[in-house]
Amino acid sequence: MISAFLLVFIYLALFWLIFFKLKWIRFTFAWGAFSILFIAHVLFIFMIGLRFVTPYSTNAKVIQHTIQITPRLSEPTLVTAVLVEPDQPVKKGQPLFQFDRRPYEYKVQQLKAQLQQALQNVKVLKANVDISKNKLAKEKTELAYTKYQQSLTADLAANGAGPEEDAQRGAAQFTTKEAAVKETAAELERARIEYQSNVNGINTGVAIIEAQLAEALFYLNNTTIYA
Repeated sequence: MISAFLLVFIYLALFWLIFFKLKWIRFTFAWGAFSILFIAHVLFIFMIGLRFVTPYSTNAKVIQHTIQITPRLSEPTLVTAVLVEPDQPVKKGQPLFQFDRRPYEYKVQQLKAQLQQALQNVKVLKANVDISKNKLAKEKTELAYTKYQQSLTADLAANGAGPEEDAQRGAAQFTTKEAAVKETAAELERARIEYQSNVNGINTGVAIIEAQLAEALFYLNNTTIYA
């Protein structure tokens, strides 16, 4: 089509140059009729050519523009209510469908109970630290007393004022108490690590349950589909 218009433009330019600019030939009605027929003939030829090069189809499909609504839920759920009438316009933010909320409500309730249990466990961990501290202080005091008794019996046995068996028994008791102190110190350290296991100041067990609860609430809120 562009080539046809270009050819017509060139012809008109030559026509104007010959008949009006240079006036080589006198313009007559016959030349005007010939020019009109020539231009129409050129355009007609190109229109016929377009019929053979232009793509066409005998089948036509009308597609209506639609917006697919996909529920953002963790598992398949039943539709319990349709909140709009068929073939009625809706506004943005208007509720459309209601899915079964019960499985997600049960999950939220379960995680809320687990969260309370996790908060109680934090208090238990704090109590374990305090108990281990008191137990360690008590055993250190007993170790100091056992060490005094062991030193006393050892001096008596060395001077012949006491039996050697008492000195040996005192040494064994001191070793036992010393091992008990080390064990209690390890228990205290383990209890302190469990209690101080935090993420941004929140106990790790509590943080895990809170994240799971937030996810469950997200799915619960998405049981209603809005436009």
